[in-house]
Amino acid sequence: MSKYKLYIISVMLLFTLHLSANESAKEYKASLFGVMSNGVTLNTGSIQYAIDFISENGGGNLTFYVGRYLTGSFHLKSNVTIELKEGAVLVAFPSIYDYFEVNGTNALILGDSIDNVGIIGKGVIVGSGQDVLNSIKEQNQKGYLEQAESKAKPALINLNECSNVTIDGVILRDACGDFQVYTGCNNLKINNITVENASLPNSNGIVLSNSDGFTLSDSYLDVSGKELLIHGSTKNISIENTINAKGQKVKGSK
Repeated sequence: MSKYKLYIISVMLLFTLHLSANESAKEYKASLFGVMSNGVTLNTGSIQYAIDFISENGGGNLTFYVGRYLTGSFHLKSNVTIELKEGAVLVAFPSIYDYFEVNGTNALILGDSIDNVGIIGKGVIVGSGQDVLNSIKEQNQKGYLEQAESKAKPALINLNECSNVTIDGVILRDACGDFQVYTGCNNLKINNITVENASLPNSNGIVLSNSDGFTLSDSYLDVSGKELLIHGSTKNISIENTINAKGQKVKGSK
């Protein structure tokens, strides 16, 4: 066979592989679902509709480009990845009534018994911690809120009984409660994330319970509480190249 024919076959093979890779991670722009990036419009319903649609149609990435996207709680679904491009910011709505819970924990991003999900990219998730806390205190003082302040404070991410989870590259800031809560999860990979919040007390970076297969690598955690809090029968844990605000290696504590 001639070198020219070998070259043509190689190019065709690479092209086929490229198409297959694109098909396996189809991109859906958030703007196509009416999600607004103006920092004023509340996008909760539009984001949830987009996630449901993508999951029901084989999965893919819900991609947010440059802008500020105001939202309350939404539920991830199987085979859906939230992708935040550089310059994209998810901003938590300040009213406590715009948050829901899974397994007893309120959060901005929720997941329950789902598979193959992720939150990736170079964007930012902002929890509006002090504003949400002010909302909780105000409603408690008026007697309208059944939950105590400590129970009501929402995390940024709360996943329960989920498998094959990837959190990669994102910046997490200003949570009202804990940043990330993972309960009963399998094959959870967290890589190259930045967690920043030293303003509100007792805000833990990662709370991990009864999970199997956890990898934390190349990350930075600056929090007022514990960087990594481990509960229950969690096993198969790997932590590499991850430090706290003092430059110390994160090891995890119980």
